[in-house]
Amino acid sequence: MNLAQKIEQKRRAKKIAERNKKMKIATAGIAAGITAGALGGILLAPKSGKETRLDIKDKSQQVANNINEKSQKAKDKVNEQMSIGKENFNESKKKIKEYLQSRKNKETNIENTSEDVTQVESEEKVEA
Repeated sequence: MNLAQKIEQKRRAKKIAERNKKMKIATAGIAAGITAGALGGILLAPKSGKETRLDIKDKSQQVANNINEKSQKAKDKVNEQMSIGKENFNESKKKIKEYLQSRKNKETNIENTSEDVTQVESEEKVEA
């Protein structure tokens, strides 16, 4: 992975983090709006006190379930992104190790070739 790819990967990760942050804010705003709308509708409806209390109880349970569902989805999304990040990290680590091993092998080959050349030169001097 070259430098440009690493920079692009960091940009993508930053965009994903920003998108997740915006999604959390939007979800919180939606939940607050739903709650305010439900309470306003219930409190302004022409019903008896008992019916209104039951409606408030039902709506609050619906809102709680909705919030739990949204938070679970957000948690799953975060876990998914973490998993992808770990996979990318491990892949990058593997590629770096392979590259370093390749460089080490090339250096060893160069050293061996240099030694062979030196040996051939010394043999030619002995023969001459």
